[in-house]
Amino acid sequence: MKFPIRVAPVLLMFACLPAQADLMSSVRANDTEAALSELQAQAAAVNAPMSDGTTALHWAVYNNNLALVEQLIAAGADINVRNEYGASPMSEAGVIGSHAILKALLDAGADVESPTLEGQTVLMSVVRTPNVDAARLLLEHGANPNAFETWRGQTALMFAATQSQPEMVTLLLEAGADPDAVSTLEDWPRQVTNEPRPQSRPLGGFTALLFAAREGCAACAAALVKGGATLDKVDPNGITPLLMATLNARWDVAKVLIEAGADVNRWDTWGRAPLYSTVDYNTVPRGGRPDRPSLDETTPMELARLLLERGANPDMMLKIFPPYRSLGNDRGGDSMLTVGTTPLIRAAKAGDVEMIALLLEFDARPDLWNQPGYTPLMASSGLGSSALDHRAKFRVEAQGIASARLLLEAGADIEARDTQGRTTLNGAVQWDWPDYVRFLLEQGADINAEDNRGYTVLDHALGRVSAGGRFAVEINEPMADLLVSLGARAGSGNTSE
Repeated sequence: MKFPIRVAPVLLMFACLPAQADLMSSVRANDTEAALSELQAQAAAVNAPMSDGTTALHWAVYNNNLALVEQLIAAGADINVRNEYGASPMSEAGVIGSHAILKALLDAGADVESPTLEGQTVLMSVVRTPNVDAARLLLEHGANPNAFETWRGQTALMFAATQSQPEMVTLLLEAGADPDAVSTLEDWPRQVTNEPRPQSRPLGGFTALLFAAREGCAACAAALVKGGATLDKVDPNGITPLLMATLNARWDVAKVLIEAGADVNRWDTWGRAPLYSTVDYNTVPRGGRPDRPSLDETTPMELARLLLERGANPDMMLKIFPPYRSLGNDRGGDSMLTVGTTPLIRAAKAGDVEMIALLLEFDARPDLWNQPGYTPLMASSGLGSSALDHRAKFRVEAQGIASARLLLEAGADIEARDTQGRTTLNGAVQWDWPDYVRFLLEQGADINAEDNRGYTVLDHALGRVSAGGRFAVEINEPMADLLVSLGARAGSGNTSE
């Protein structure tokens, strides 16, 4: 679930009992004059419930009608009554955030906690709003700022952080809220279907700071840090608040956390560190998840520099293939960004020239390769990328050449080979980038280098090499003609002639 909220059940319009039909109908319709008239005539029916247990006081609170609430209380309405859904007048008052109605109910002796069936207290409802006075009223009447609801084990502080209410966060901390309280850890036995395929399910185990980081409330994060929140307390996947912020493009929050001293190299289960996720989002992935540019004042480039200045390791590698941003739509894409991938490889894949220059400025190594053997230079040529990918979807040849120039100047090996024996030149041929091909040859690339099966780039251009069962073999005659004109020959593995 996206937000740590369970809104109080809506008061359903079930049929009323005959003895109080007129009173209930008038209150439900928010007709104050008629309701007061009926109340005088039917004072004994003030607590008569609807079939679901909802009373006239419920409806008066729901309609935010203070005059009716006061008159119903004076007539003896049960202030702590709960309907079958666990809603009480207090819980409804919390949902609408009415200070005046809350005060009227509390002055009449209502339970300040008044939890719903799932343990959501009135305070938890109020702190989702900017109504600080209402929350202060509840706290002054003894509301527990550290109560946990029973659905996800979340506290009022988590609710406030998730709804980006920094003044509420400060108020709760001043009232003794625990900044390091952790929501319930969820056990999902069916994490894998019979396909098998992993399912994306919430694991819980969040602190208020993790919620604030995910939602992008920089002021909330600052208040929590000031209030003693542990900067690097992780969720079950090892994600710190700083990493959570960068995974969600919350650059202002990330800046707050870095400047507060967060660990810039702490990586999660998959090996993603804040620098990698920042580099990843600098060229927004275009997949099944509807990503949008951040509206934060801090940019990912600025944050990447700040991370590097604070000691982020530019060569930190992924430890496991990371989860898809959208499991159903993105599955199968970006397979080259796997174990061993560095921020520089990710930037090179996208042709992110500005980010490549920054990483090289901080001594990122251009010769490191990932599990399939792809180096940053290979990634810049598109080697390992496919049409299924959601990263570098709009990369163009000019970006690849500019990236390659920077990498070669930094010492990249133009003849480095992946695990299949292919070189950077294979990528340029695969993506039909003739200018990139010419550039590599000008830099000394071997046009007749053979891969592990004895094929050259000419064999690939002529469609003589099986691409695997999932991909059609494509013939690119113009590229083949260009390669021949530049001195290309068929390899020893070719048996077509």
